[in-house]
Amino acid sequence: MDFFLTIILAVIAYFLGSISFSYIITKKSTGRDIRKIDIKNAGALNVLLNVDKKIGIIVGLLDIAKTLVIVLTGEALGLSPYAVIIAASFGVVGHCFPIYYKFYGGKGAASVMGILIYYIPLELIISALPALLIAYLIRRVGVTPVFMFLFSPVFTYIFDNPMSLFLAVTYLVVLTGIMNIVIICMKRESKVSNH
Repeated sequence: MDFFLTIILAVIAYFLGSISFSYIITKKSTGRDIRKIDIKNAGALNVLLNVDKKIGIIVGLLDIAKTLVIVLTGEALGLSPYAVIIAASFGVVGHCFPIYYKFYGGKGAASVMGILIYYIPLELIISALPALLIAYLIRRVGVTPVFMFLFSPVFTYIFDNPMSLFLAVTYLVVLTGIMNIVIICMKRESKVSNH
């Protein structure tokens, strides 16, 4: 039963994750396509830096909510954290490769945050400290989430969480990393003008 619930939740997560709030809100408020602005990424950071700070924050919160809703639903259904994280990870896949927008989405940072903030809030905050330091030293604030996510399995392990949670967090981080490598290799930013 849990297996089928996880599958159903994963499918819902993908379609929910595919809703691009950065595209919708930027289009409605400015008439512009966020995928053609500056870094050409359909994510909250691009909206924050190049459209409007308040709108960027709203988009970020909505992107977090997409996966957090799935997590809360999975928990309410009594699924294990491992099963819930696997299901919710499809929300991140949807965010990165949204079916409604010819698979051109964001890079998944806020959507990953929506999952991790529920299961490892303290570890995530602690992970932010070295991540911010590295981002400051290399003068690239936009990479802060990358390092946060890389450190999060380490602190999940250090804080003596269940091994299943450590493995689930590691899976999520690796999956997101692989998707971002695929996004970079696809060079989809250069193809946006064709959409």
